[in-house]
Amino acid sequence: MSKRDFITFLSDYGLEDEFVGVCRGVILRIAPEVRIIDVHHYILRQQIRHGAIVLQQSLRFLPRSVHLAVVDPSVGSGRRAIVIETQDDEVLVGPDNGLLMPAATDSGGVKRAFELVNERYLLTPVSRTFQGRDVFAPSAAHIAEGVDPSELGPEIAASNLVSLEVPEAWTHNDHLHAEVLQVDRFGNLQFNFGMPRLAQVGLAEEKRLEVRMEGHRLNVFHAGTFSDVEPDEFVLVEDSYSQLSLAVNNGDAAARLRAGEGSTAIVGPPRR
Repeated sequence: MSKRDFITFLSDYGLEDEFVGVCRGVILRIAPEVRIIDVHHYILRQQIRHGAIVLQQSLRFLPRSVHLAVVDPSVGSGRRAIVIETQDDEVLVGPDNGLLMPAATDSGGVKRAFELVNERYLLTPVSRTFQGRDVFAPSAAHIAEGVDPSELGPEIAASNLVSLEVPEAWTHNDHLHAEVLQVDRFGNLQFNFGMPRLAQVGLAEEKRLEVRMEGHRLNVFHAGTFSDVEPDEFVLVEDSYSQLSLAVNNGDAAARLRAGEGSTAIVGPPRR
């Protein structure tokens, strides 16, 4: 495998502790010329699905890289540490808990996968509680330096990798039953559908839509951008990942509705 110029790094470590800095240090001791792109370190703690969605949505905008992702609530257990090479020539390193799979699927699917067990490419002894430092970071660095993933351990059949299903909105007559995939720092609530699904129920051209969630029944403008409504008004917009998001212009929709990742909603035509 050819060398990679970039390692992208996503985790739920936050930046209050030294975890991210130590992992970056491990990488640079092995691959001093690699450039590290910090995609996100405030993934909701131990929330695999949130990390998987962010990685999946970000991948298409990142350079060809080794993509290091660590959201690992079962660290130290029997779960495997893995590297996936995709059909589109991306490399994903992380725990075998479903975190990498949506991104791998969007990158053409799994071409090869291997377990990270060769101690030559790990820091030993391996900590049971900080395998981001001892397993994932050094493995990513060695791959970026040109080590073929097959050198890191035995091959794993794609069918034996742990899968993760990102839920999709479902339709009922002229309504969509949706779920919040993630909430950004502005409090915008990203739903699990985009304009094509809205068009399927005949609502793509509606200027207002009814959104029912967390006990609220909202008559919301369906607009192109936040500023199409007055400050503090709700608005439903297509976000930068082509998903529909519920927002408040100059406000915080999540706080207003006490909603978050996993909250359910029903989106339909406005009450006449």
